[in-house]
Amino acid sequence: MKYLMKKITIIPARSGSKGLKNKNILELNEIPMFAWSVIHAKYYSSDEDVVVVSSDSEKYLEIANKYGASTHLRSNELSKDETFTEPVMEEVLKEYNFDDDDLVILLQPTSPIRKKNTLNNFINCFDNKTCDSALTVSNFHGFLWKDDKEFKEPLYSERPRRQDMEPKYMETGSIYGTKVKHFNKTLNRVSGNTAGVIVNFEESLEVDTQEEFNVIKSFFKDFIVEWEDSL
Repeated sequence: MKYLMKKITIIPARSGSKGLKNKNILELNEIPMFAWSVIHAKYYSSDEDVVVVSSDSEKYLEIANKYGASTHLRSNELSKDETFTEPVMEEVLKEYNFDDDDLVILLQPTSPIRKKNTLNNFINCFDNKTCDSALTVSNFHGFLWKDDKEFKEPLYSERPRRQDMEPKYMETGSIYGTKVKHFNKTLNRVSGNTAGVIVNFEESLEVDTQEEFNVIKSFFKDFIVEWEDSL
């Protein structure tokens, strides 16, 4: 599908993981997990667009090349556990010549379930609307509490009926996008007028633990049917 805006997609795939070892290259349908984000990015990208995997690992970058992505070897400074994603995005963008109104997209490698329709809707936020940024969200119907010394304290004064609650949404962490000029100004993955693309439960899942990976594996067989022509 042809979109109006030129795009650079950044996939940050660091090799170190304290929670689930080597989670970014755990295989789903015999494909390393972060490579699914490359496949998703290639789906909406044209010949003039760029898909970049940023990693501290030569092994990961070899995998990225195999699946058709450009590569970025991180500086030592940005290869630490405590590194935020935005400085990595900034470092990658400095290597490419993109205009202010072009689009920078962040695909998190630990969210391997994305439907084509979701990707289309996400890009259309920028092609069809005057938004500055966009992100994927899921519906949230919970009741939040906070720590209050020894006990817990609710973050609501009066408990509403669920059907009377105002709509609330939670970031899924899967897809973020903003115009290059806004990122360069704020160094934030989203800013300004931000659109939300609502996704279902399966697409909201991300992998940080073995249990979460097992849940995603249980959904994956049904999910990959629409991607078979892209493999």
